[in-house]
Amino acid sequence: MTAERKDELYDSMIGWICEHTDGGKELFHVLCEEFGMSQEELHDHCIESLDEFFPEEDIRIQFARKVQGCFEEYQASWKKLQPDELIEQAGEIHAIQQLAEELPRSASEEDMAYLLRFKNPLEVASVAWCNSVGYSIANDELDHTLWELRDRRDAEADFEMEPEFYGGTVPDFSM
Repeated sequence: MTAERKDELYDSMIGWICEHTDGGKELFHVLCEEFGMSQEELHDHCIESLDEFFPEEDIRIQFARKVQGCFEEYQASWKKLQPDELIEQAGEIHAIQQLAEELPRSASEEDMAYLLRFKNPLEVASVAWCNSVGYSIANDELDHTLWELRDRRDAEADFEMEPEFYGGTVPDFSM
């Protein structure tokens, strides 16, 4: 059987079922619960009257899915860039990556509902983020980080140091 014939039979069966059910709940039961058709598959067959019978998707799932889709679009566009363009956009790319990961976890439902109004909520959030914080580290943040690094001195145990700072010998960190 050819793919065209299968599609033709499939369309005929869907049409017959639609004509011979009482509509509404019964049609939803047959197509979705018995045959397992998704809401998208119903829409492919121009059956949108059953939308009301689908449970409303949790806003967190809906938001995470939309943000992920936007992030995938960004990734595809980044793959087309030349290395020098990637380097130029590194700050923006980093901000978008961070927000794509963090927004679905941290945003309130109210924030999610607002951002879902936009075609690309990730773009809206990243532009707002970069406008308020910027791509680079603020001087006071850097000063604090460097002070903390010097004060704690725990980096000396975590990173390889130049031999002259060990008096010419490398200490043995084994226990």
